[in-house]
Amino acid sequence: MEDNKCMEMDIADTIMERPVGFNIGSRHFFIYPPTLGKTYLLARLFKELNANDKIIAVNPYMESFRLCSGKRDIVCRILSYYTFNRKWDIFNNAKIDSRAKLFNDNLGNEELATLFVLVISSDNTDEYIRYLGIGKEKSERKRIADVKKDNSSITFGGNSTYGTLIDFVCQRYGWTMNYVVWGISYANLKMLLADAITTIYLTAEERKKLNIFDNKEHINADDPKNRELIKAMLED
Repeated sequence: MEDNKCMEMDIADTIMERPVGFNIGSRHFFIYPPTLGKTYLLARLFKELNANDKIIAVNPYMESFRLCSGKRDIVCRILSYYTFNRKWDIFNNAKIDSRAKLFNDNLGNEELATLFVLVISSDNTDEYIRYLGIGKEKSERKRIADVKKDNSSITFGGNSTYGTLIDFVCQRYGWTMNYVVWGISYANLKMLLADAITTIYLTAEERKKLNIFDNKEHINADDPKNRELIKAMLED
């Protein structure tokens, strides 16, 4: 029960895009959830880190400390990007360099690792999808798609992030491309896509193939375990 409460609070924080604050002396900073644009921008820097995802999954602080000890300059630069939330600040190299130097000069490896672990373990969307049962629904949609064949239409596109993500949310919510890339967190984008309401209309034949019977429980009469249940239903 306590774990469920924690998960619900984490999901709420993601929806609100709540930043995490920290101080260096008298100065206060925030670590902001990354947008799609920031995620792409930092992809090369993260690749240079060569972080071990398996260790991050088990002990993120251990891996964070290793990275802060061995590739301190890159870590400070990534952390600098995470403390800016506006596009024009993120593209201001002078600001990024100045703040990265500030972190490098004023944070020890342990302090830096404590902050950087918030960066490398911040994306919990896979956990949310499992917790909310969205993964099971995705499997069910695939099962339905395999049965429902629409031979009267042909679909093109969807070969990149442009079609599978940006175009979809721009059309669905009326957002600009700039807002999708820089104005909303990548975690919220992924959750919107994962849990988008989808309605599929099925013919009676398709429902039969899928064993969907108007929300009534389907009992397999060939299963010996159901014999007593079927017998009781007939007697009633």
